[in-house]
Amino acid sequence: MKIALIQTKQNALYSFHKPEEPISVECAKALQKEMTEQCFTLAREAIGQGCDLLVTTEAINFCGLESALRTSCEALIPFYSEEKKDVLFLRLSELARQAGSWLVAGVYNKRHDERGNLHCYNSAFIYDREGRLHGIYDKMHLTKEESVCLTPGNKILVAETDMGRMGVAVCYDMQFQDVCRGCADAGAEFMAVPSWGWEHGYGMERIKETGLGIAVSMAVPYWMPIEGERMPSELVRGDGRILAAAGREDAELLIGEL
Repeated sequence: MKIALIQTKQNALYSFHKPEEPISVECAKALQKEMTEQCFTLAREAIGQGCDLLVTTEAINFCGLESALRTSCEALIPFYSEEKKDVLFLRLSELARQAGSWLVAGVYNKRHDERGNLHCYNSAFIYDREGRLHGIYDKMHLTKEESVCLTPGNKILVAETDMGRMGVAVCYDMQFQDVCRGCADAGAEFMAVPSWGWEHGYGMERIKETGLGIAVSMAVPYWMPIEGERMPSELVRGDGRILAAAGREDAELLIGEL
C-alpha cells in the first residue's frame, strides 16, 4: 500500500525544554492555528498521488502545557459529537475525501462519555476514503504532563480497511506492550502511529513481538533536530526493515510503500 506520512516542524508552543516559560492564551491560539495549517498544507500535497493512507503526527492541534498557559487547556480543545462537529473535524473529513485515502489524524478533542461527563483526550481519528469517520482511538498511556488535562483511553482499536486490518497507537503507547499486542491479538495486520517520540528501542521491540509493519509519523522538535534514540517518520516492515524514512530537521511529506 502507498502511504503518506505528514512530518511537521513544531513551533514555540512546544517549548518542552522550558516548560515553565509563560505563554498567553492568545499567543497559544495563534501558534496552535499555525501548526494545524502546516499539517493541512503538507497533507494537501498528497492529493492526487494515489495514496491509500495518510498519517499525521500526534495532536496536530496541541494547545500548550497548562504549566505554561497558567490556565486550563480545555477552552483550546475542540468539541466533537456526532451532532456537533468543530470545523477541524469537518476539514479532516474533507481531506480524506479529496485525497481518496484513509486518514489517521492525531487530534486533541473533548467528548462526553456514556454518563454525560465531558473529558479531553489525545486521540487518533480514523477516516475512510469517503471522508466518513470510521473510529476514534484514545491514547491509553499518557505522559505525566498530559495527565494534568487529559483522560486516558481504555480500549484498543483495529479498523477494517480495504488495505487490511489496521491497528492504531499514539506515541507513548509504543513504550508499553499492551496496545500493539492487543491489536495483533485482534487481528491487526499493520499499525498506524501518530507520534512526537518515535524511538527505535521501543518501536522495534513492538515489531519483533508482533510482526506488524508500522507507519509512524513523527514531528521535529522546536529547539533541535530529531536525534539520539528518536527517529524521523518511517515506514517499517514487520521484519524490522526500514522501507522509507524522512529527514531529521525539516517538515516534509514522506510517501512510500509498506
